Amino acid sequence: MKILLLGGAALMFTAGVAVAADLPRAPAYKAAPAVARDWSGFYLGGYWGSSIGQSSATTPGGLALGSVDISQKSWTAGATVGLNWQASPAWLIGLEADLGFLDNKRKFTEWNDPSVSAGVKTGGYATARARLGYVTGPSLLYVTGGAAFLNIEDSFGGCANCTPVRAADALTVTKTGWTAGAGIETKLGRNWSQKTEYLYIDAGTTNVATNLLGVPQNVSFRNDFHVIKTGLNYQFGGPAEALPFFSGVMLPTSHNWAGFYLGGNAGGGLTTSPAPGNFGGGPLKADNDMRGGGGAAGIQAGYNVINLFGRPRWFAGVEGDIGYLGIKASHQDWNDGFVMSQKTNWYGTLRGRFGTTTGPALLYSTAGAAFVKVENGIVTTATTAQLAPLNLAFSNDVRSDTRAGWTIGGGTEVALNAGWSAKLEYLYIDAGKSTRAGVLSGPGGSTTINSEVANRFQVVRAGVNYNFNEPVVARY
Repeated sequence: MKILLLGGAALMFTAGVAVAADLPRAPAYKAAPAVARDWSGFYLGGYWGSSIGQSSATTPGGLALGSVDISQKSWTAGATVGLNWQASPAWLIGLEADLGFLDNKRKFTEWNDPSVSAGVKTGGYATARARLGYVTGPSLLYVTGGAAFLNIEDSFGGCANCTPVRAADALTVTKTGWTAGAGIETKLGRNWSQKTEYLYIDAGTTNVATNLLGVPQNVSFRNDFHVIKTGLNYQFGGPAEALPFFSGVMLPTSHNWAGFYLGGNAGGGLTTSPAPGNFGGGPLKADNDMRGGGGAAGIQAGYNVINLFGRPRWFAGVEGDIGYLGIKASHQDWNDGFVMSQKTNWYGTLRGRFGTTTGPALLYSTAGAAFVKVENGIVTTATTAQLAPLNLAFSNDVRSDTRAGWTIGGGTEVALNAGWSAKLEYLYIDAGKSTRAGVLSGPGGSTTINSEVANRFQVVRAGVNYNFNEPVVARY
């Protein structure tokens, strides 16, 4: 999954290099006087955004064999410090560190085992990373990687329904892991820049000592996090831009954003879907989480209107896309054979885009309708041969349908050359709920096991667009 997300970033990065040799075109905007672009130097900044935690807790065996998934979408914010060296007009290397808060808190009691609760809680985190970037005028496309440090509390066990109540066993540690990602940063003016960035963080494995069901054993937690953030940086010592950002004059550009465009995208998707189970319609109704992901790729087309309401800085547009979304998630219920599953096939969106332009970049929010082909199911891992001696049978319920819902997100798109642009974008998709009902039959009658999955997906993708309204200078 992380490889697919980073592969989309590589598409964006490679696209910038591929068009570097194209000649400039006639300017389409009123432009500011040209300023030498140099990213070298020290910078400070801040960021905010979304964090997605995807963890699993596995018990090794004995009286309690199984696993529980813990997933949640939350927020993050922090500060950044870095140093860039622009080795040539086109290439940059640098070091960056950030310190912030990762507000992932999720704890629940397993749906038909009230003696089992699982939780993950994060607090402060930091990264120390290298950056390698491709400079295209006032914009920077970069990949990044390095070390990550997270404060994590993992908890498992306990019994909320017991008398007396038994607390879960917990362990709080500062984990050292690794991180990799990519981003786009673009100049705003007066030494300020804006960035959009994705980071995958692998915090490794933590073992929590428990006395689950009276049996001493370690529970193994696997903790992964995805961070999507936007931020502002201030560069010290570089050549100052003469113009404030919100003026009527653009930064220098020859790119014309107006009109029709067509492009492609690649990246990845994640599921953060809660899947509550209800055994026989009775009181044992509680949460399960779905933990999974997969690749995403597709095409998009859209139309931009610049100089919105006579304001040179503002733009609006409409964009539609369709593509493959390969998210796969399955949750085998802890200590038994019931499996809840979720699988996506394709997805599409039809959205409005609204934002501001610096001249060579678009900073935008987006929202609209979403359509996702989803297969949801509840099955059992027990075979007919295993159930027959017990005079039991289980009827699986696996169905797929096309779900309509809504989406919201944002992104940054920067001009490359010859009508081409690159973007990094995040979308949250809510495709409603799917209900499935498996039936367990036996000598005592039938029991229905319900599963209601909220189809919630996060998509991070990089893309390239070609604008057909772009004027091109003839080559000689």
